[in-house]
Amino acid sequence: MSKKSNVSWVKPSEPSFLKKFKTDVGYREGPTVDTKRQELPNLDGDSGDSDREDEMPQVVVLKEGDLSAEEVTHIKKDQKDAKKDEDQPTEGKIVFKKPEKRASSDKFQGISASSSKKKKQQQEEDKKEAKSGVKVKNKSLLSFGGEEEED
Repeated sequence: MSKKSNVSWVKPSEPSFLKKFKTDVGYREGPTVDTKRQELPNLDGDSGDSDREDEMPQVVVLKEGDLSAEEVTHIKKDQKDAKKDEDQPTEGKIVFKKPEKRASSDKFQGISASSSKKKKQQQEEDKKEAKSGVKVKNKSLLSFGGEEEED
């Protein structure tokens, strides 16, 4: 069993004509498994957000009620603080939130399903209403439903 756990693969040497061809073309070796395992260097200050001055959107105040640049920065700071509070787990424990309950009207909105029992009951009710309603004296004028009413 110990021989099976020590299985390894040795890459065969590359033929000379392939080496020559790759050097003539200028081929570069792609990433290997070992290079993918290495940690990438962390770029300074690049968190993915556009927080730098030159990348910030330009704020134009057209009317008195519009937001100014200072108000926008204040709102952004508040949002970042709120996100940090939500994202940081307390004492390393994972905390799960209960999902919000939907209103019963939202659950079944747009869903319509019926079973064969309901269809049969609906047909029986329609028959009863048809019998109690106006009766046609001459049934031969109707091309449908003559047999249903006899039951």
